[in-house]
Amino acid sequence: MSKALRKPVQKLKASADSALPSLSTLQPEPLTPQASSQLVERGSVCFWGTRGSTPTPGAAFVRHGGNTSCLCIKFGDRTFIFDAGSGIRELGMVLTQQPQRNLDLFVTHTHWDHIQGFPFFGPAYTPGFDIQIHGGEKTGKTLESIFQAQLNQEYFPVQLEDLNSRLHFRPLEQNPIVLGNVKVSWEFAVHPSPTVGYKIDLDGFQVAWVPDNEFIQGYTGAPEDLDPNEPRLEPHRKMINFLKGVDVLIHEAQYTDAEYVGKVAWGHSSISNACLLVKLAGIRRWIITHHDPLHSDEFLDAKLEATRAVLARLGHVCEVTHGFDGCIEKF
Repeated sequence: MSKALRKPVQKLKASADSALPSLSTLQPEPLTPQASSQLVERGSVCFWGTRGSTPTPGAAFVRHGGNTSCLCIKFGDRTFIFDAGSGIRELGMVLTQQPQRNLDLFVTHTHWDHIQGFPFFGPAYTPGFDIQIHGGEKTGKTLESIFQAQLNQEYFPVQLEDLNSRLHFRPLEQNPIVLGNVKVSWEFAVHPSPTVGYKIDLDGFQVAWVPDNEFIQGYTGAPEDLDPNEPRLEPHRKMINFLKGVDVLIHEAQYTDAEYVGKVAWGHSSISNACLLVKLAGIRRWIITHHDPLHSDEFLDAKLEATRAVLARLGHVCEVTHGFDGCIEKF
């Protein structure tokens, strides 16, 4: 590990307030859902991209993966995709080999790392695919115009009108969005551009996808020192209530506490602040995603142990793991 990565690990140990185990013994673990009898083997959640900001190739990032945000949920005969980071390219290669041709793509926001894979998404080029693209329109531009600009000839050799699939752009208006026996609801997150998090109700089994959210923006104190009735929590009450009761929360904790001091208002949570959100929302299973591009596998192993230490300090029992590219769980 380079000196640049070694230093944050030392700071991380201090902020966790507990000694970390040997890095060589740590491995990222997939979630093991305690599914109800009605939901066993009815669907799956698969991570195709778990990195934030930019793809990160290289030997130091192999176990967690280097693709940017993309999640796929398969439930019954439906396929739901959340965000179109670079991971959607590989997902598309799989989907084009399967008989299903109806897809729903939900975009949390249109920052580059959440849409940069779309120009390489195989189903968009394949006749017979019907793709609904859902997302917010709060920047003065339509969702379609943003995707059209991304495929401008100055940036890419293929334009939106040249794609062979049927694309339908659906601005977020209805809440929840009802698709058969699935309900997808949304709530605004704290991020530099209008951004939402999604909650997917799969006939009673709930998964939340909130990859970009700066919980308690600017707070750098100990999470246990913050009273639940603290006024600075008021802007976050809607998100806390939105997440209550979900079976699986997929939410970021991009920065260590030491890193966050210099990254306030960047739109991402510190470990401690994210842990407090998990406690206040009563979450029992949490998968962390949107890993910082500077965080190697070794560093993320240490970071996960620090996260568990903060949860223990808060007295909150929660199964927490890191998402990694290729992680798949059935429920």
